[in-house]
Amino acid sequence: MSETHEHNHDQEHDHEHTTEDGFGVALGFRIFEVDGELYMAEAEISSYVDDPNALGATLVFHALSALDPTSPPDEDDEDDSGWRIDIDDELTRDETGASRDQFQAILRQLASLGDAELRQYLQAAREEQDEE
Repeated sequence: MSETHEHNHDQEHDHEHTTEDGFGVALGFRIFEVDGELYMAEAEISSYVDDPNALGATLVFHALSALDPTSPPDEDDEDDSGWRIDIDDELTRDETGASRDQFQAILRQLASLGDAELRQYLQAAREEQDEE
């Protein structure tokens, strides 16, 4: 599941992302379980506002357990933007390198995240949202 789109991260981050002059993609990369509930981990990878050549990433977690593919869409569900956490500082990539190389480096790191790490990020994202 991959979707290319224009977006701004409206949350307060050290680096805000945009696609005005840069790159932006959102892709779901893992489904995992926590305490009997299913979640999808999505990554939003995009260029920085202040440096369109540098890419960063935000993890977004969506609860899946309440989804019913046989029911019509619930209008309230469309407002669910998930739990978000900026992971730019934990990524290793050459921010001065080619966007394609940065993107591939980020994807490799996302692929190597284990379920335990995803659970930790989900918990941190929930705590961050609760503080807001």
